[in-house]
Amino acid sequence: MCKNKKAPHSSFYEDEWFLNSGTSTYLTLFESNFIDITLSNYSQVETASLKVLLFIVSFGTVLIKYEIFNPEKGTTKVAVSELWLVYCVSSIQMCFLSTRQIF
Repeated sequence: MCKNKKAPHSSFYEDEWFLNSGTSTYLTLFESNFIDITLSNYSQVETASLKVLLFIVSFGTVLIKYEIFNPEKGTTKVAVSELWLVYCVSSIQMCFLSTRQIF
């Protein structure tokens, strides 16, 4: 649904993370996102669709840099947040932020 969608303002970030109220944890498919990582073969994770199983290959901490756009002023601030516990799942198509963990 979000394929080929871009922010309404210009952005210089290449990675996209999607905020998802249905995701119970942070997920990325890129091991290069981690500032610290623990590699191992972990168990599978069930998804909302019981037909799809995800396999965790590592976990750790990720720093994300993001923009906060103020449409009234037309200004953009850059912020950095540390996310932990982030799971690396190579079979997903995009990175997910969990609203449950953020709030």
